Amino acid sequence: MRTYDIYKVKKRYQSFILGREGLLYNLLKDYEQQQPLQEVKYLCDEIEESTIDQAILGNLGKSFTKVESDDGEYRLSHPMKGSIHISLTPYSLQAYCDGSRMLDLDLFVALSGSEDRFFAVMDERGEWGWLKPIKQDNRLMTEGTILF
Repeated sequence: MRTYDIYKVKKRYQSFILGREGLLYNLLKDYEQQQPLQEVKYLCDEIEESTIDQAILGNLGKSFTKVESDDGEYRLSHPMKGSIHISLTPYSLQAYCDGSRMLDLDLFVALSGSEDRFFAVMDERGEWGWLKPIKQDNRLMTEGTILF
């Protein structure tokens, strides 16, 4: 099983973070859900349930055979790919993927279709990166993007 914590970086800080993703990873990997760090509140937007509903139920749910949603919790399953359990906290989305890595990609595509500022951390493997590569100065910034 792979576990991801996904954050939405504030638009005004996104360009500052480009090239410093490793520092953001070090901050977010130690983030405790019960007591949000001031830095996380400063750098990240709160997760809006309506945006996640649209991304998961409207986009991602179409390719799964079983989709359940209950008060900020989502469970999706597919007979070949496996299952995803998603829960929301004020500043992060936690995703537990059990099965093929295609689950992860499906989730990332669905979320990045709604916003381009999502940053994921998978601490158990030390992986991190933007769900959607960032464009800046007409160049595609992909350095440091490890998840894809």
